[in-house]
Amino acid sequence: MAGTCPHCGIKISGQLRICPKCGNYCLKSQEVCPECKNPIEPANTTRPEELPSETATPAPRKKRKKGNTIWGCLGKIILLLVTVALCGTGYYYYHQQRMQQKEQADYERLADVTNPQFHEQFLADYPNSPHCDEIRERMLVLQQEHEEWEQVQKIISRKSILRFMKNHPDSPRQRICEDILDSIDWHEAQANGGEEAIAKYLKNHPSGRHVTEASERRNALLIAKVTPSERATIRGTLETFFSKAIAHQNVEAAREAIPVDSMVEFCGKRQADAEVIVQYARDKMEKDVIGLHYAIGQQMEVRKESLPNGSVGFAIAVNVQETISRSDTSKPTSRLYRVTALINLEQKIVSMSIKN
Repeated sequence: MAGTCPHCGIKISGQLRICPKCGNYCLKSQEVCPECKNPIEPANTTRPEELPSETATPAPRKKRKKGNTIWGCLGKIILLLVTVALCGTGYYYYHQQRMQQKEQADYERLADVTNPQFHEQFLADYPNSPHCDEIRERMLVLQQEHEEWEQVQKIISRKSILRFMKNHPDSPRQRICEDILDSIDWHEAQANGGEEAIAKYLKNHPSGRHVTEASERRNALLIAKVTPSERATIRGTLETFFSKAIAHQNVEAAREAIPVDSMVEFCGKRQADAEVIVQYARDKMEKDVIGLHYAIGQQMEVRKESLPNGSVGFAIAVNVQETISRSDTSKPTSRLYRVTALINLEQKIVSMSIKN
């Protein structure tokens, strides 16, 4: 019904007709429909009833139903709300799960905690926890235990540690008490130094922190232990040396008593051979001296020890009684010497010192 097209400005009123094929409007001057491309009769042959009236009402445009638009928006809103609700619910359960996991982890961590303050903090952090009653009871026990432990720490002894362990057999401090006893027993074993003391430590502390060191020490003591047979042989070696090489100034006996050619040291002299040893005895033979006599003491200290050449031998310390008989039998001379010596496994005297 417009006079002209609002877009291109062409005259419209009285210049339109309807395509008989597709029913769309087109200009009277057009011979082909711009929509369906159907040829159209010239304008002068067009029947009057086909021409649109200037006052005719154009075909109404199809309008979208408002109902459809409202329901579409409502559906989107509902979908958004459902999505938000699902996300919120998921986050809530996720948060709850994380809190439960943290609570369980904190509860398990308290199993080795001896400070009651941490238990009190757990009760404050998780007042609705199913573990509250258990934690509360444990906290009361730990408070009393904590007070006793402070008293033990003031004076640490075997007695106080054992008493605490007896009073609190399920205490997490049992481990530290065992460690303290381990240290006390090892210190005593070292101070004693004997095989029995070391063996006692190993028996009482089979998994102690000093087991390796104690085992090595015990093995060393076993290796260094001198058997009764070895002790008897050593005594015989000394008796032969003093009764023959010294008492009788026997060079061959002196040579038999020493390794190869000489001792490492004899009475302060280095590389002493048989002649040097016998000369020591001859110096004692004064004019009125009839003979030299020696007695090895009963208390003889013997231990295994490394010799100067690196091999294992015996270290001996013993008292030797020297009696010098004279022509005047009423005036014998008696002296007590302290003899220290090293003897190898072949029962050869490696070194010897004879002192008053």
